[in-house]
Amino acid sequence: MFFAALFLIIARFLSVWSGTPFPVALVTSDSMEPSLMEGDIVAWTPERIEDLKVGDVVVFKSYVRWPDEKIVVHRIYDIETSNKGNILLTTKGDKNDWTDQKGPHIPEPYIREDHLMGKAISIGQQPIKIPFVGMFGIWINEGFSLISQPTASKNTINYVGVFAPLTISAVILVLLVFILPEKAKTIKEKIRLNIFGRKPLNLKKTLITFLIAYILFFTMIHAFAYDTMTASVGINDRCPDSGLEFGRIRGDRDSFSKNFPVINPGAMPVKGIVFAKGEMEDIVTKKIFELDKGDEKTLKLKAVTTNVSKNGSYTGDIMMYSSPFWLMFPDNVIKGLYNWNAEATVYTLDILAAVILTSLTIILLASITFIGDKTTNILIDSSWRRPAKIIIKKNVTKKLYNLKKRVKSSLSKNIGWILNTNILEKKGEEKIINNFKKPVLASLVLIPIIFLVEDQIAAIILSVVIAGITAYFISCKIRKKLLLTGLITISLVVIYMIIKSNIIILEKEASIVELLSLSFGVIGVYTLILTFFMIPLIFMVWIIVRYFRNVKEEKEPLLTLEGRCDL
Repeated sequence: MFFAALFLIIARFLSVWSGTPFPVALVTSDSMEPSLMEGDIVAWTPERIEDLKVGDVVVFKSYVRWPDEKIVVHRIYDIETSNKGNILLTTKGDKNDWTDQKGPHIPEPYIREDHLMGKAISIGQQPIKIPFVGMFGIWINEGFSLISQPTASKNTINYVGVFAPLTISAVILVLLVFILPEKAKTIKEKIRLNIFGRKPLNLKKTLITFLIAYILFFTMIHAFAYDTMTASVGINDRCPDSGLEFGRIRGDRDSFSKNFPVINPGAMPVKGIVFAKGEMEDIVTKKIFELDKGDEKTLKLKAVTTNVSKNGSYTGDIMMYSSPFWLMFPDNVIKGLYNWNAEATVYTLDILAAVILTSLTIILLASITFIGDKTTNILIDSSWRRPAKIIIKKNVTKKLYNLKKRVKSSLSKNIGWILNTNILEKKGEEKIINNFKKPVLASLVLIPIIFLVEDQIAAIILSVVIAGITAYFISCKIRKKLLLTGLITISLVVIYMIIKSNIIILEKEASIVELLSLSFGVIGVYTLILTFFMIPLIFMVWIIVRYFRNVKEEKEPLLTLEGRCDL
C-alpha cells in the first residue's frame, strides 16, 4: 500500500507540475449513471486504440476546451475506420440519450488516438470505482485548479504560484510516516507494520515529524513554484533585450519606474517578495506585496545605479516568490531579511512558518487528545451511574461483544495465516529455493491467460485461481506454498501489465516529464490493485483447494493421517 501511494503521489506531483494526465479520474457529472456516479473515482491505464472494443469505458481529452480543458470518461458506442485507415471512436455517457458526436450540444469530433488517454480498469464492462470519495474533490476542484498554476513566466502578467501544496504535503507526510525508524524491528515486522498499520507516534517523534514535514513542504513548493522574468539595464551603454528592460541610464541616475503586474489566481490571499538575481541583484529595487484571492496589482520597479561603479550592460532575472503563510510575518521582519539576503529570505520565512505551524499542530493534537480522554472518562463514569435500562434488558452490549469476538476469531482463523506465514522460512537443511520450484511452475499457467483474456481484472483473478488449483494438484499441499503461488502469480500478472502499459506510454510522442508521470501513475495503480486483490484471491484459492481436499479425504479417509497437508 505504501509503494502504491508513493508512486501515485509522485505521479500526481509530476502531472500537476507539467500539466500532464494523471491515471486517476474524478467523475464530476451524472452522465455515466448508474455505472459511475458523481463523485466516484476511477483508475485508467494507457491502451492502444486498436485494442479497444464497443462497450469499453475510455478516458479521453475533449476537443471542446471551453472554458478549459476537460477529461471525459465515457463508453465506446461505435468504432469506425476512416478512409485513411484511422480508427474513430463514437462515445456516449450511459445516461445520455445522445452520443458525444451528435445531439443538442456542442458535438465532439470522433475520438482519435491523439486524444485517447486510456481505458478504465473494469470488471467486464463495469469500471472499478471508489464510490463518492471524490465529492470533496469536486468541492475543492476549482480552488485546487487555481493553486496548481504552472510556474513558467507569463509574459505581461506574472502569476503568483502556490505549487500543488496538497500533493506535496501528502508526499512528505507519507514518506515521513514510513521512513522514520522504529526500534529493534525485524524485516518481517517492519513490512507488516508499514502495510497494516503502525503504533501512534509519541510527542517527541510527532514534533519532529511535523516540523520536518512542514519545512520540506514549504521548501519543495518554492523549489518549483516561483515566477521569473528576464531583466536588463544599460549604464552608459546599450540595454540588452529582455522581458523587462530598464533602458539606458546615466551612472548617477535611477531608471524610470517599470510596471511589473502580478495576479493571484489562488484560493487564498498571499504575501510575496520580488527581487533580482544575477548581475541585476544589487540594481533592481526589492518589493513586498500582498494580494487577496483573485486580486491583481502592478508593482513599480526601478534600476538603481548607486550600488554599481562600472559602466556596461547588465542582465539578470526578476524573481517572485509568495506564500499564504508569509502573512503571519510583518513587513519589517521581511525587509530586514531580504536586505541581508533576498534569496535566503524565502527559506528563512519557510522555516519560521514551519516552526509556528508545528507548534499550532502540536497544541491542536494535544487539545484533541485531552478532550477525547476527558470525554471518554465522562462517558464511562456516566454509564456506571445511569446504566441504560433498555441496553441491559436486551443484553445488547454482551451480544455486540460476543459478535465482535466471533468475527475477530473467524478472521484470525481463516485469514490470519495469510498475514502470519513466513514464506522464507525453511526447515532443517531444506533450501529456500526448493520452496519456490513448484509455486513458480504452477504460476506459469498465467502465460496463456494474460494473452487470451482481454479484461485485466478477469485475467488477474483467473490466473491466481487456476495457478492455485494447479499448485494443489502438483503436490503443493501446504498453505505456505499455496500463498507463495498466489503471490508469484499475481505479481507476475501485474508486472506484465505494467510493462505492457509502459511500452504503450513510450510509443507516445511526449515529453520526459509526461512519460514519467504516466509511468509512475500506472505502476501506482497496478500496485494498488495487487494490494487490494492479493489477500482476497489467496483466500478464495485456499477455500477452493480445501474443498477439493475435503472431498478427497471423504473418499480416502487415510489421507487425514498425511502429515504433509495443512490446508
